[in-house]
Parts: sequence; C-alpha cells; structure tokens
Amino acid sequence: MGLRETMREKPWIAWCISGACLAVAALVLMRSNGSSAPDSLERRSEMVTIRCTETGEEWEMNRGQFERMLLTSDGLIDPAKGVPSKFADGRPTGVLVNKGEWEETVGRINAMKRQYMD
Repeated sequence: MGLRETMREKPWIAWCISGACLAVAALVLMRSNGSSAPDSLERRSEMVTIRCTETGEEWEMNRGQFERMLLTSDGLIDPAKGVPSKFADGRPTGVLVNKGEWEETVGRINAMKRQYMD
C-alpha cells in the first residue's frame, strides 16, 4: 500500500500532517519577526523613560537617540552616569528608569566600545 492510498483511506493523517506544517510555519514566522534584537528597527524607535539621578526628574526619548548619545560619549560608560540631563545643567546623570534595561544597555554598548578600543 502506497502513501497515496493510505491518505485516501485515512484522511485524518493528512489533516494532522497539514496542521503540523502550518503550526511550524507560524512558529517560524513569529520568531523571525520578533523585535527583541537590540538593533531592530522596532526596538530602536520605541520611547524610553529616562530619570535624572540628581533631581529625580523624568523625560522620554527615542531609544535610538539615547543609545547614540551613549555610543558617542568618550570612553566606557560608567553605570552611575548616563546621558546629559537638562535638569542637572547638562551633567551626564540621565539613566533608564528600568534598571534591568539600563544594565543591559550599558553592558552591550561597553562591549561594543571595547571591540574598537583594543
């Protein structure tokens, strides 16, 4: 008995195979469109909340602009400092409100800077 005859006699097998293929295709599509990559356009265009460590004032900025400011600053980034704050006379005291994101961003950008410093 061949495959074609089996599928004709037991169509539920063909439906199960088709359903599994559709599920795999949907999974691959969802994973490829994820915006979790640090350099994805979706992630770079989102707004982040920044807090001045001296005054406690907060403001929003585009993540891409925020990271560009960190990348173009001299030397490695000190996690206690950040981007220039308009609330602290331009001193680098602006950090992300989300501490986990701040630590991840500083680590990633410092790693990028180290590659070009050596």
